[in-house]
Parts: sequence; structure tokens; C-alpha cells
Amino acid sequence: MRDYFNELTKQLTHLGRRHDLSRIFNDLLTIGVCSFHKTNIQSRLKEKDESNEQLYLQTIKPYEKHEIEELGKALGTIQLNILDNPYSDVLGEFFMQHISKGQNGQYFTPEPICDFMAKINLEGLKGEGNRVYDPACGSGRMLLSAAKINHRNFFYGVDSAHSCAQMTALNFFFNGLKCEVAWMNSLSNEWFGGWNINMDGLGIQPIQKDQSQIWREVPKAKTAEFETRSNSTPSNPSHQLTLF
Repeated sequence: MRDYFNELTKQLTHLGRRHDLSRIFNDLLTIGVCSFHKTNIQSRLKEKDESNEQLYLQTIKPYEKHEIEELGKALGTIQLNILDNPYSDVLGEFFMQHISKGQNGQYFTPEPICDFMAKINLEGLKGEGNRVYDPACGSGRMLLSAAKINHRNFFYGVDSAHSCAQMTALNFFFNGLKCEVAWMNSLSNEWFGGWNINMDGLGIQPIQKDQSQIWREVPKAKTAEFETRSNSTPSNPSHQLTLF
């Protein structure tokens, strides 16, 4: 069986001889998010989003042509891994082993435990289009485990780390899942950025906080109205599940 993790590691650590590995990884994520922008895909590169184009050009500026090609090959390795191993998380694995190395407690939940938690939360849930939410999603692997059970639901992930939010966005795009990813603090509701993934056709679409279902629906304060609603029986108890 082809070892995509080792392939990705060789590709990125080779570039790490000249550049900081953490920066290379973060730039790879940004390049991926920019490359698979909804406008690029749906127009077949005949149109472009100006702000997205500026971010892309700014990100690749420090790299030479052959290094940009290597970054493109690394994205290809990630895609091939998803084709052979759907809902796997090679990005998160690389991040833990080579970038965070456990600093600040950044060890993501092991995949078997994610599968177990998804199963006990989603067991008995019927139908499609339910909302599955993770307020501290890391690289999105808990939601990926939920997608193994039913990929026709809508997935919502939040993380305060930019790299984690981008990993989740790419993981969901490559797997063809419908998702909103918010780069925000799920405790204070402080917004930094976000993306809709495959929500209105194929592609990654940056969104503002007023376009985010996650940001709009998280209570900013416990008002009397909120207390009343929170103590009442929900009209659709299976509409939103929190995997946390």
C-alpha cells in the first residue's frame, strides 16, 4: 500500500532545508484554500476573485518556481491519499508529528476514538441534512468520523487556530463534504474568518461573520429569552449534534 504520509513528509521536509517547516506547512494550507476557491473551480479558471488572487500571490512570493511546483505536488499527494483512504487525516498527522509536536496540548484525538464518539452520538439518527457541530475541531477528524456514518449531513467546525481551521477546510473539500468552517473563538465568539465548503456548488468560499451560521447562532450572552429557550424542549432535538 502506498505510504502517502511519508511521501508528504519527504516533500515538505525537502523544502524545509531552505525555509522554516512551520511556515511551509501554513503556506501549503493557504495555497490549497486559495487554489480551490469556488470562483476558480466554477469558472474553470476563466474568472478570478481579486482578494483571493492577491493572497495567493503574496503567499508564493518567497518561493522559487521549482519550490512552488513541489508545493503543488504535495497538494496532489494529499488528494491521492483521500482517494485511497477517504475521511483520513494526513494533514493533521503531519501537523502533530512535525509542527506542533504536542506543544500547547495540540494532540488531536486518535481516529479510533473519533470513530467511537461519532458512533455513540449519531447512533439511531435517521435522515439527511442534520447539522453536526464540533466547537474545537482541530484538523476536523471528529467530523470526518461522523461523515463515515452519513456523509449527507452538514458539518460545522470551529477552531481558534488558523492552521487548524484551514486543515479542516481542505479535509472537507477533498472529501466532497458540505461544511462551514469558522476560524473563531467558540467561547468568546470572537471572529477571525471562515469558509463555506461545497455549500453552493463545488469549491471553498470565504465568508464574513454575518454570513456564518455558526457565528450568528452562538448566543453572545445569556438573556432571559435565551434562558427560556434553553430550558424548553427543542422542536427538533436531532437537528444539531455536538461532537465534543
